[in-house]
Amino acid sequence: MPGKQRPAVIVYLSCSLTKRRSAGNRSLELGKNALPRGGDPLYRVMLRWRRAFEKTGKGCRVRAIDLYGGGVWGDLRTHYEERKKKGIEIRIVSAGMGLLSPDDRVPVYDATFAPGSKNAIGGVRGTTARNREWWRLLGDWNGKWHEPRSLYATVKQYPKAAHIVALPLDYMNAVLEDLRAIAAENPLWEKTILLAAPYSFADRLIPGAVEVPGDLYGALGGTRGTVLARAGMFVADKLVGESSDRNSVIAALQPLQAKTRPLPIRITQTNAEIRRYLIKQLRADRSLGRSVILARLRGDGFACERTRFNKMFEDAREKLG
Repeated sequence: MPGKQRPAVIVYLSCSLTKRRSAGNRSLELGKNALPRGGDPLYRVMLRWRRAFEKTGKGCRVRAIDLYGGGVWGDLRTHYEERKKKGIEIRIVSAGMGLLSPDDRVPVYDATFAPGSKNAIGGVRGTTARNREWWRLLGDWNGKWHEPRSLYATVKQYPKAAHIVALPLDYMNAVLEDLRAIAAENPLWEKTILLAAPYSFADRLIPGAVEVPGDLYGALGGTRGTVLARAGMFVADKLVGESSDRNSVIAALQPLQAKTRPLPIRITQTNAEIRRYLIKQLRADRSLGRSVILARLRGDGFACERTRFNKMFEDAREKLG
């Protein structure tokens, strides 16, 4: 019986704050289920979080790749099996569940390494040290997921594969000790490529990152927020096993610069203005989803970050009943 196909390239992407409605109602929230009570150490937070996970039951869990919302995840789902046949795999850096395979089964949850949320690991302001400790604790959570549970151990297990790390800065900071361990072993680092946004100071953390400007969304599709993930998949599709060659990656991305489009000028809206816009749209058509209305809002020349918009969308739906 032939052995399991070993990957030619693995792309490491961050999880998405947006969860698909079809995955079910939100069942786990870090801020509600586990965050510190009176200064508890982080390992106690992890124990509460794991207990909350155990209570969800297997029937409340879905494949990780089916959980996350947003345009890039739709593309990942569509081409998942096709890419696997070519030897292209992904791993998901999840602030709630650790390093996931797309087929790992997880409950609907809310946890993030990005600051500013009640479900942020580091709290509202966020602390990098807490995020890194939390990532280490997630790596010790075995028995429920695929293994290995860290980037370093995965690169070590698949030394012949190319490894593309395409993470936003908060997530890259959280897994920094993993990346440093890879960089410390030259044979592993030669098979690893790090994609990073300009001005993210990635080079100060790990030298040799390939910068991917947000303007490439014009060529890659989606939004500036998904550029790194889309660039990672673009490189994997184009170069496959050669994806860890820095010069080849830069050469593959270079022609896309000609297809960039300037960032549209949009007017920032107050909460009251966004609320009025939402209510007007939902009164006209209650079936509209948040992504559709946000696209309309931006198309009308107005600006609102997705996290704030998502919260106000839920408030508006609740108000309309």
